[in-house]
Amino acid sequence: MKNIKSLYKTTILLCFAILLVGCEDSIEGINTDPLAATSISAELLMPQVLVAGLSANRTIELNSMNMHSQSWSATVGFGVFANPERYNISANTTNNVWVGQYTTALRNLQQMRVLTETNNPEALNIIGQAQVLEAFAYLNLTQIFGDIPFSEAIQVADFSNPNFDSQEDVLRGLPALLDQALQNLSSDTGIIESADLVYGGDRASWVRFANSLKLKCLMLIANVDAASVQAEIQNTANQPLILDASQDAVLNYTAVPGNENPIWKTIDQFGGGVNTFWGGGIPLIDIMNANSDPRRATYFDTNEDGDYVGQEQGVFSTTGVSTISLNIIRPEMPDRYSTAAETNFYLAEAALLGYINGDANAFYRAGITASLDSYDGAPGAISEADKAAFLASPRGTISGDSEEDALLKIHEETFVANFTRAIESWTDWRRNDVPTITLPTGAVLTDFLRRYQIPLSEVTSNANAPAVEDLTEPMWFEN
Repeated sequence: MKNIKSLYKTTILLCFAILLVGCEDSIEGINTDPLAATSISAELLMPQVLVAGLSANRTIELNSMNMHSQSWSATVGFGVFANPERYNISANTTNNVWVGQYTTALRNLQQMRVLTETNNPEALNIIGQAQVLEAFAYLNLTQIFGDIPFSEAIQVADFSNPNFDSQEDVLRGLPALLDQALQNLSSDTGIIESADLVYGGDRASWVRFANSLKLKCLMLIANVDAASVQAEIQNTANQPLILDASQDAVLNYTAVPGNENPIWKTIDQFGGGVNTFWGGGIPLIDIMNANSDPRRATYFDTNEDGDYVGQEQGVFSTTGVSTISLNIIRPEMPDRYSTAAETNFYLAEAALLGYINGDANAFYRAGITASLDSYDGAPGAISEADKAAFLASPRGTISGDSEEDALLKIHEETFVANFTRAIESWTDWRRNDVPTITLPTGAVLTDFLRRYQIPLSEVTSNANAPAVEDLTEPMWFEN
């Protein structure tokens, strides 16, 4: 995978291209927008999409979702930490996420496709890359807000006030968008390489990413209406998928100043490089303690007594609790878009429930293996001996378990594996009701938070925006 050092190069090229487009000696150029760089290469937009459009708010604005699933817990009572943990969601957060995903990501992805179709129409793989990322952005948005503009979105000339699609329609529409992407990725044509900070232009990896996102959409639908998508789940399960940790769709941050993970920057700038801001949540650490999980030493520091102890939600203190390790919160801490652990656990559930053919236990063990392997080569890497011992323990198999017990194991291991994946962790809690969580102390709601509200900027500017949903209103994909 490419890291984001190449962002500097592409940013310089983009600026140079804009300067060139803005130079005009004739009088006709006076009324030409000097920033409308319509002839630049589409690849110059991809780092902006990935870093500023997708990952910037996935890693910092939406980090609070780690608290909503209670895999993380804030250990300081500053408002920026205490408020979202107690369900007081800032209007700035919702607006920044909305703008980041729709404007910085989706509008630039649309421009990538337009530029490619205009200047390099035979480069179908570039269009396919853009469509995969479009599907990912829409999937992020519907997991956060529920109903969103989808079918009429980013079509300003035709739909200046786009209607909102129901979450069901969005989830059912995304597989079709991903099928278009897969069709465009089916031939050996031009593809973005150096500016592709996820896969470096490897077409087979983009195909696996697309199919894995499609499987996730179908499994969210199946949680409500399995019969309608069972055949499609089986078909998708037969396609190339992200099944090994080395295939994960990941944006790798770096230790280069300016390119570090924003979570690390927070503790570096305001905590002197020491994490006093975040601890492990009680539900996660309790599950890991019950199974002597070797990932505990990767995820957390022990408390003063050498134990792993979770922090209660809404109670802010580092005394006696386990803070999140600098193995995890480090400059290179990645944003994991789609993982082999997630895909394998979806397959395990699908096989267990009879949606697909296959060995549910084999998929389950592959999911655990992928999670354990995802820290290879990084601080806190888990030893081969510890991996083998965990897989050999009762936790390493669902063979012989009842369907109910096997499903609980799958969902709990998904929760453990999703550590640091804020949106995904919160979605899986809402989808599965696993783990059992408690209302935070001092919560401003009387029930659990289940969505963010559409930002006021959209409500006031879009005549077709729907009535604002209550924060406790369940998502459509919940059952």
